[in-house]
Amino acid sequence: MKKNTIIFWEGAAIGGLMSLGFYLLLLVWGDISLDDSSFFLATIPFFIALGILVHYAISGQQKLTDAKRGASRNSEKEDLIAMTLHHIRTPLTGMMWSIKELAAETPESSPQKNRIEKLGEETCRVLRMIEKLIQTSRENNGRSSYCFETYSLEKLERLISDSISKMRPAAYAKDLSVEIETSPLSARSVKIDSDKIIIIAQTLFENAIHYTKSGGAIKIRMEENHNSFLFSINDTGMGIPASEQSHIFSQFYRSTNAKHARSEGLGIGLFIAKSFIEAHGGKITFTSSPQGTTFVVRLPILS
Repeated sequence: MKKNTIIFWEGAAIGGLMSLGFYLLLLVWGDISLDDSSFFLATIPFFIALGILVHYAISGQQKLTDAKRGASRNSEKEDLIAMTLHHIRTPLTGMMWSIKELAAETPESSPQKNRIEKLGEETCRVLRMIEKLIQTSRENNGRSSYCFETYSLEKLERLISDSISKMRPAAYAKDLSVEIETSPLSARSVKIDSDKIIIIAQTLFENAIHYTKSGGAIKIRMEENHNSFLFSINDTGMGIPASEQSHIFSQFYRSTNAKHARSEGLGIGLFIAKSFIEAHGGKITFTSSPQGTTFVVRLPILS
């Protein structure tokens, strides 16, 4: 508001000077005299208004130019980050496969077996973090690519169930019960990128595992609701503080209790999941309390 006021008065001053200059030109080249001030007074409002409009237009154009330059610089930074992450990912991927081969060749009785497996797990964890950062960079630049295919609702249900089943051991290691429930589905279809749907499902399931204490429960439900396919994950975890719920899908944001429970998170999983869901024309919502959290993904069904 203060800047707009400054622009206004600067424009008014410019308009006043334009009016005075125009009046002086007429004195020199025109047919009016110094005594004829009525013309000068009549033109002042016009030139002041013109000066204000011109000054606002110039200021607006400058803001637009600065914004474009800023966006260009941000894009260059994102490209540099993505390129650096790609270069880091390549050797790490080679290391991961070498560690897996070494673990397979090491006898179970060897005291090194557990250390090698632990090293492999940590390498995989770092690779997953890098993949998330790369995906975040793509989302920020609007460069994520999608490969949409038509899936029946039953095929989509199997895709989600299979992707979650691969992570069940992590839940069982924390003594968490996992229940998947599916209501009857019709023969209708959805258009999805299967890779992105897997990431969405596994991100939500992984969060439920991380933030639910041992002995808790996770329930997954899939159903058809009018023109939408609903996929929900409910946990009995710590919940999201009410004062922080509006920020939960923000990039690099983590709630205070999540930071205390797990220090190594990046705070980009839900940001990426939301971006993927919206690219499908869908929506993600949640409800949360100290007794647990439920995330609901809604995907449109083809008519």
